[in-house]
Amino acid sequence: MRSAEASGSETPICQKTCASVSNKLKANLAKDWPSPPNHWSTGKGRGNTMREITLPKSMETYIQIYRGHSEGVAPTVKRKDNCMSNVSRIKNFLVFMAHGVDRLSDWLFLKDTKRVRGWSEYISKSGRAVTTSLLFLKSVNHFLRYLFASKLRGCRLTQSDMTHIIREVTANINNLKKSVTVHQFKVKRNKLDRLPSQAELLAAMAVAEKRIPDLLDLMASNPTSITQYLLYGYLTLHWSLLYGHRPGVYANMTNTEVFEVDRRGTAEGYIIHVQDHKTAKTFGEAQLVLTVKEFSWVMRWMGIKEGLSGPQNEFFLFTTGKHASKNLNAHLKRAWADAGLETAVTFTILRTALADNIKHHQDPESRSILAKFMCHDVSTANRFYANTPGIKEGLKIHSMLRAAAAAASSEGGLPPSATSEEGSGAESSDTSSSRPVDTPDEGTGAVDSTFFRTN
Repeated sequence: MRSAEASGSETPICQKTCASVSNKLKANLAKDWPSPPNHWSTGKGRGNTMREITLPKSMETYIQIYRGHSEGVAPTVKRKDNCMSNVSRIKNFLVFMAHGVDRLSDWLFLKDTKRVRGWSEYISKSGRAVTTSLLFLKSVNHFLRYLFASKLRGCRLTQSDMTHIIREVTANINNLKKSVTVHQFKVKRNKLDRLPSQAELLAAMAVAEKRIPDLLDLMASNPTSITQYLLYGYLTLHWSLLYGHRPGVYANMTNTEVFEVDRRGTAEGYIIHVQDHKTAKTFGEAQLVLTVKEFSWVMRWMGIKEGLSGPQNEFFLFTTGKHASKNLNAHLKRAWADAGLETAVTFTILRTALADNIKHHQDPESRSILAKFMCHDVSTANRFYANTPGIKEGLKIHSMLRAAAAAASSEGGLPPSATSEEGSGAESSDTSSSRPVDTPDEGTGAVDSTFFRTN
């Protein structure tokens, strides 16, 4: 671990913010316990005011060393943004803990475990989703463990102090796990309720295959940004209906990767390999398998791009900036609406719909192969499949439980009252109770979920 200079500044935390935010912050910090709204944590993404918090010089230096450690070697733009967000959450914690403290360079202000608990309670009751609150706690927990191991010069916290602080944060994380689990299942259940029907998915595929060549013609004769983004929407819609990839796969696909496929393609088809995507560490490259016709759309767009004026970056779905597009969901929704479909749609919903189809209509071996191609973790999804059944799955479980009860009663495993209850009524004479009930499939039940994990 690298060490950092921690001596020097003993001044309280200062803020380099706009006047309105600064005044609100000073008023909020004048209280013993800040209360919602959290004025140094307003806004979202790059507009969040937590990013404007400035610590004393020695602490700021150490925080930046930690940030560099978290980013690692050759970080992607996404990883840099994630690390910036984590640092902002840590600064939120430090501001809370340092309120009313004159000397900060020795880090002893962190010893107040009661205040640590107060911050955890404050974060969880600040109007954030419980999963976001957990993210705050995990970010701080990771930083504290790094601080504990780094042997920072000037830090007067003892090993016992750090153990108590980390233990307090860990306990607060464990206290949230029940709420997080319940929240996750509620979110997944609501997502399943919003899945488009199979008729809509098939209609979307048919419209996309017709509209993509038409939009390419328009871009060749009369290029406009509206047509360009609608084309992006239809291309990513078509790919998502086939492969269910996350939007980062399409956004990060580069011109070089496309040209490489063009050189190595065959008369039977082409496979585009995309290196940079969310789960590349686990699944490696993501693939898009295209027929000759589908790849001809890709190469035609490559040719049209060469004749367009204005700046272009290295990505197949280029933007005028230097980074990959972050608006693909908006383009997807525009294409979905253009196709005349009304159900709300996102890449996540399409990915869930495809995973649901695979789960219901493929054998386990085929499902495993297709899930890996989707860069989809089946083991995580199975946790939700088992606990979020549709009507058909629920009735099968009901039938299995009744069959188990009947088998136990025949062997004398149930008390007389239970046996007589099971043996009475018309249902007991129905031999179909020992096999699954044949009920209409409502077509839902699969979930795609990834969860934040901290080392």
